[in-house]
Amino acid sequence: MTSRKVLFGLAIVVGIAVSWVGSTQLSQSTYSPTFFAPLFNVWFSTSWMIICYPVFQVGVWVLRPWPSMSTRDVYRDSCKIFGQRGLTVRTFCYYIIPFTVCWFITNYMYVWALGLIAAADVTALFSSNTAFIYILSWLWLEERLVLLPARGTSVLLSILGIVFISYAEGFAGPSLRGILLSISAAIGAAIYKVLFKRYIGNANYGQVSLFLTLLGLFNTLFLWPGILAVYYSGFEYWDWRDMPWDFLCGSAAMSVVFNFLINFGIAVTFPLFIALGTVVGIPLNAMVDVLFRDAEFGPYEIGGTVCIVLGFLIMLIPEKWQEMMSCCYVETAQAEETNDRNNTREGQINAGAQPIEA
Repeated sequence: MTSRKVLFGLAIVVGIAVSWVGSTQLSQSTYSPTFFAPLFNVWFSTSWMIICYPVFQVGVWVLRPWPSMSTRDVYRDSCKIFGQRGLTVRTFCYYIIPFTVCWFITNYMYVWALGLIAAADVTALFSSNTAFIYILSWLWLEERLVLLPARGTSVLLSILGIVFISYAEGFAGPSLRGILLSISAAIGAAIYKVLFKRYIGNANYGQVSLFLTLLGLFNTLFLWPGILAVYYSGFEYWDWRDMPWDFLCGSAAMSVVFNFLINFGIAVTFPLFIALGTVVGIPLNAMVDVLFRDAEFGPYEIGGTVCIVLGFLIMLIPEKWQEMMSCCYVETAQAEETNDRNNTREGQINAGAQPIEA
């Protein structure tokens, strides 16, 4: 059973990395002299999330993982993500609307950043969200302080990586805006994940699929006025006769696959593989930028990316290991403090025993 989960995990690592890279690169490819529309891109891509729950239901009918449960029973179980009352107008407004807004703003900043700096830099900076997740978890979820040494190191490495990449890109013009948007997107993703954990908690794939479908539905039905506003104000522009539908549809499809693999992977393999998929996506994006976009990466960008990846990997260390490391750190610190006190006390005794010379 364990070997099967490992094989599934390796396949999902590749799938997550490829789908994330594909979605990112295709979104960046939409930008042209006749098309600058990150808001439209996000709205169009998010609308595709509507298919998540129907795909889940089709999978249940075909695979029949729960033979004793009817379609209505599966739906009722999925509705438990909204609490004891299930899906009502009130729970829809309470959960779906704020999470959709957070999702939309976060993805908007991410896609906008792709129009300003290299995709590899955007993904590297965005991966620093693990550091922000820990900080917010400590503030909102009362994360245990025993994990502070390891995770504090992760936060510092992420900050150092951000500084290196920012220095390489420059602190002015479009590069600065791209960096700020990428970091803001990382903070937005951290807020989304921590709030999801706090108010919704652990959810199975059916529940997450229903949640994403309703998120896409609200986006499609109610956020389109914003698209018209940015179009007629001239803030974004596109030519309906020359729309990059191939890139838009490809990016949206890859985004659906990415979210599907993340949620499906939790049920069939170890969580470590899910996180590794996003880590692998960083060098893959850099490879695509070098091969197809003639991008060049200097030592500061490479060093910054390495720092962020290391910080990400430290966050993946099992909590038991982090606790062991923390205990060793605390014991060492206490021992050093005790020795210092003893040395100080001995010094005071010896000083008191010395004769006073005139």
